Amino acid sequence: MTDEEFFDRLRNDAAALRYEPDPFALARVRAMVRERILRPTVTQLLAAWFRPLAATLTAIALAAAIGIASIDTSDNTSLGDSSVEIVMAGDSYSVQ
Repeated sequence: MTDEEFFDRLRNDAAALRYEPDPFALARVRAMVRERILRPTVTQLLAAWFRPLAATLTAIALAAAIGIASIDTSDNTSLGDSSVEIVMAGDSYSVQ
């Protein structure tokens, strides 16, 4: 038996196992494909991009607010009193 005869016999034997959809199922598959291919309207496109954009801007604003709140403001030096005190070898030096 040659390869060509083998494949012909295999095709004939497999013909009974082939799935042939009925017209109703075929129409449903075509409708699902068309639904995925259709382009969104401008409103749908804006709505799809607005949510992630708003979430990103909210996350950035939240990170900025946390960053500003976490800055250590316990050092209450005023602009007029800008002296620095250095302690070295038990002696205290003040630099103004």
